[in-house]
Amino acid sequence: MYNKDNTNNYKSASDVIHQTGVKIHKKNFSKYLNSEQIESINNNILYIHDSEFFDITLNCCSISLKDIFNDGLIVNGVKYQKPTNLFEIFSQLNIFIVNLSNEISGGITLINFDYELANLIDELNIKFPKYDELYNHIHSFFCQINSSNSRFGNQSAYVTLTIGIVYNENQAIVCKGVLEALLKGCGKNLPFIFPNVIFRVKKGINKNKNDKFNTLYDLSLKTTSSQMNPTYILADSKMNMDINPLHLHIVGCRSRLLKTLNGDNYGVGRTNIGSVSINLVRMALDSKNLDDFYKNLKYQIELSCQILIKKQDILKSISLENSPLLKYNNLLYPFNDNIDDILNEASLAIGFIGCAEMAQILKPNSSIEKEYALINDILSTMKNICEELSKKYNKIVTLIGSSGEKISYYFYQNDKNKNAKIYNSKLKKGYYTNSFHIPVDRLVNIIEKLSLEGKNHELCNGGGISYVEISYNKNNLEGFKDIINLAELRHINYLGFNFQKNVCAECGNSVEGKICDNCKSEKIIKIRRVSGYLGYLNSFSLGKKIEEGLRVKHTDIVKK
Repeated sequence: MYNKDNTNNYKSASDVIHQTGVKIHKKNFSKYLNSEQIESINNNILYIHDSEFFDITLNCCSISLKDIFNDGLIVNGVKYQKPTNLFEIFSQLNIFIVNLSNEISGGITLINFDYELANLIDELNIKFPKYDELYNHIHSFFCQINSSNSRFGNQSAYVTLTIGIVYNENQAIVCKGVLEALLKGCGKNLPFIFPNVIFRVKKGINKNKNDKFNTLYDLSLKTTSSQMNPTYILADSKMNMDINPLHLHIVGCRSRLLKTLNGDNYGVGRTNIGSVSINLVRMALDSKNLDDFYKNLKYQIELSCQILIKKQDILKSISLENSPLLKYNNLLYPFNDNIDDILNEASLAIGFIGCAEMAQILKPNSSIEKEYALINDILSTMKNICEELSKKYNKIVTLIGSSGEKISYYFYQNDKNKNAKIYNSKLKKGYYTNSFHIPVDRLVNIIEKLSLEGKNHELCNGGGISYVEISYNKNNLEGFKDIINLAELRHINYLGFNFQKNVCAECGNSVEGKICDNCKSEKIIKIRRVSGYLGYLNSFSLGKKIEEGLRVKHTDIVKK
């Protein structure tokens, strides 16, 4: 059986060669680790994400369009002339994305895409295009992202766009073009899998009815209600309200790359060294009591930090030679030629999975409120330890609520193999719950879910997301607004809406059952969100297929 580690992976000849190389390289990276680190990995406590890239390259990064075209894009030693029209802008941008997706192991976020594209057109003295021309270029750009399997020939590029913070009409027109291209999708009512588009909701700009660009907010919600995309950064929530919204971005599926070494909030040209996730379920099962758990937790976070510092040092020694686009186009903060300066400003992300199962083990037969009080205490401790390590090593060590497309099943299966008796009696689902999320089959309403999860967003200064599972209810904009307002009041940083998007492959009709009501076809395409981005359900990893089948809807607050 071909069990994929992630949804965005397509079987091909290149993929066979790539996967063979990955297996070989993963055996070699352990030479950089000490015996304690290897023991934690072998004991299924720690997991190094993208370990095949350990001594090769960086993880996710946020990129400014202005910086790409600032002095002429350099690709493979060739310097392109600055674009003279919209076609050349998008042609060079596609070349850039295809190449950069092969240089890093994670996602690419094009920040302030609407704001910066409009400004770029002006700075290059290009006549601002008619709307139809602009829209067609954006829609074609999205099509190319999804159809060019650039990453090793077996994946589409993980591209994210942040939009919504605009200050003039041309920027607003670009934002409208992005949303309407997303709404149309890739044909027959199918949503684009990529890019993941993130709309930032901000009062005074787009949130309130008297805001100049409120119509963009409404269009964004209309698009989400149809295509499950965009997701939303709540710029007025507690942890975001004092930050310039032009610096608020999600990189990859949930990374928050914002803090600099001097403590500023700066979201342009930021990157991750990598990420290590901690299996909280395994630790809970191995602990004699809560004090023992906390003691081991500090030890494992320290090991994780040391692993990432080792990777950082390796990347400094090879001077980003495997990432020439980033290096020679000067795209990373603080935008100088000193590789040490650049990599010192990169985040070291320490993640976790299985908070829900951990709490059920450490506090058996407790209410969900008591479980989440414990989770909040543990994540607060983890954040404090990360901050202590930041000061100790003069690094940017952050806590991230891991996306667990692979490890939700990988950790579970390995733990079950070690102690099948416990897992047959206590942990029967077949996967671990992502991050600090409430289990998808837990019967809680929207207010309870947002209230319990919201307390943990500020603790995850390296990134986190909350999802609300709803019924497919196209164009119910007021219901979406109610949920966003609730989420903002409960300190949610980043919010996504999930529903069952089923599309007839023959006629494009939206389908609720197994047969299309319109043409009676049984060929139904099922699109779902998985660990932060959209994907086709039949391509989900095994653990995520199990999880998707258990999801219940939080429908209390949605207006009919």
